Amino acid sequence: MALDLEEQENLANLKSFWARYGNYIIGVITVALLVYSGMSAWKWYQRDQAADAGKLYETLINSISKNEKDKTYLAAEDLQNKYGGTSYAAMGSLVAAKVAMDSNDATKAQSYLKWTANQASDDSFRALAQLRLLGILIDQGTEASLKEADQLLKEKAVKGFEPLWIERRGDWYLVQTKIPEARTEYLKAMKAMQSDRAFPEDARGLLKVKIDAVGGM
Repeated sequence: MALDLEEQENLANLKSFWARYGNYIIGVITVALLVYSGMSAWKWYQRDQAADAGKLYETLINSISKNEKDKTYLAAEDLQNKYGGTSYAAMGSLVAAKVAMDSNDATKAQSYLKWTANQASDDSFRALAQLRLLGILIDQGTEASLKEADQLLKEKAVKGFEPLWIERRGDWYLVQTKIPEARTEYLKAMKAMQSDRAFPEDARGLLKVKIDAVGGM
């Protein structure tokens, strides 16, 4: 069917517009499709990674029940190397650190805790690893370990864990028999805990024992 003059003019305008902007439009659409497909692929990859990491974490837990420490450590290290961005890697390293400490291997425990403190994607796991690492370093009580603990304590505490961070500073003073300084930190920690209902009563109870030991409230 023959086109009338208006239709011919519209078609000509469309051809002219496409000649000028067609490649740009195709480029924009292509980028949009790539972004969408990339996001979909990333979500699928994350789900796939989490599923595989979960299976490996289950292997780690099973190895503990069988008292197979070497398999526990191997699974923890595989989680770090292959699935370091998942929460399972952080959990696996914390569990492996506990196994190492129960076996009186403080060096290995520290290595797992340091990995978690530096690499964990979840702040709660990172804070827990830092606090446990501080406990080991302070308990060792050597010049080198106390210096390392001091450097760590100078870092900013993970939000929500500040009272425990202050308490660890008190422990740091206490192991050096700096009683007045320890008491000051413990009292600061108790004040912070009392203003935060998120802390369980057990945490306050333990801190109260420490305060009593250095002179009381």
